[in-house]
Amino acid sequence: MDDHTPSTPSRSGEASFWNRPRTRRAMLRTAVLGGAAIGGAALLSACAPDASSGSGPSSTSGKDLKKVKVALGWVTDVGFAGYYLAIARGYYADEGLDVELLPGGNNTPLPPVRVASGAADFGIDASMRQSLEAIAQGNDFVILGAHNQEDPTGLISLAKRPVKGPKDLPGLKILSQQGTQQLLEGLYKVNGLTPDYTFVPAGFDIGPLLAGQGDAYNGYVTSQAVTLETQHKLKKGSGYEVATYGDLGCSAYANLVTCKRSFATANREAVVGFMRASARGWQDNADDPKAAVKLVMEKYGVDLGLDEQQQLRSNELMIPLTESALTKAKGMMRMDAAIVKEKMYPWFELVGTQLPDFAKVFDPTVLDEVFKKGPRL
Repeated sequence: MDDHTPSTPSRSGEASFWNRPRTRRAMLRTAVLGGAAIGGAALLSACAPDASSGSGPSSTSGKDLKKVKVALGWVTDVGFAGYYLAIARGYYADEGLDVELLPGGNNTPLPPVRVASGAADFGIDASMRQSLEAIAQGNDFVILGAHNQEDPTGLISLAKRPVKGPKDLPGLKILSQQGTQQLLEGLYKVNGLTPDYTFVPAGFDIGPLLAGQGDAYNGYVTSQAVTLETQHKLKKGSGYEVATYGDLGCSAYANLVTCKRSFATANREAVVGFMRASARGWQDNADDPKAAVKLVMEKYGVDLGLDEQQQLRSNELMIPLTESALTKAKGMMRMDAAIVKEKMYPWFELVGTQLPDFAKVFDPTVLDEVFKKGPRL
């Protein structure tokens, strides 16, 4: 993404179905046919730096650890904070695991492709729709949980023309990437509104919104909104507003954890251990957002030209999206199958998503085992 500030990589491109949907669906079909194995493996060697692997101090203690690879849906910025903390604090090693994180980003295989090809054991997929389509197209994946209870994608606007909810949608000029028109129309249709918006093509830089080229920008509320705060000194509620897709009636989980069904069956203990350690990491991140930022700046994102202030603010904005009434009652990373069926699937169907039977692809028993003693680990 060469059209935004180099020091702040935009995470808008992380949500597959917001951008280049045809190309990415084609990639998923390739994975189903097995053709991604060679290409995926070739690309992996170029995109998995040594700094992203290892299970922390305990991994060198002589304990025989099981090696697992985890495909991330984007570059190693603060968006994967819980996994960094779980590595650094030895939580995976406690479970007998040596976890290697495989960074994503432009020109790298998507998590479903890496898992389907066998290049990764787990995928952390930013897009719920992408994960579901990968399964519907023939991949026998199991969904284990999601570290985002709400997708951070949303409409970002300025105070002079604020967008806070569905009532503010009529007549908008929306800055967005090509290929997102069907999704934007869905925001209107799900609310019983005529899609009377004006589409204004934009990249991943929020500058055009500040220049008055549109009323709202379709992006990540944990990314471009941070740019408004840190670079332009605007404040939410007085200088700018955000409305997530959930605020606009189109909720979705994000950053789903998936693996092959065969892997989950053959490695039940490791799968439970991975989810338990990951949940501990996300608990820690909610308690102290600065700790993971330190890891990003000193290790995981050291070559990405990231801004520490932006990473911290992004994490602060992300933490509420990793928590919900469900996580408080039953533990981190939980998913509610009833909510998926009643609220999320109708929205996905409205925008033409190919969907599997969620009851058959979601396995809540792993996190049931993780949190059998209560919601806090």
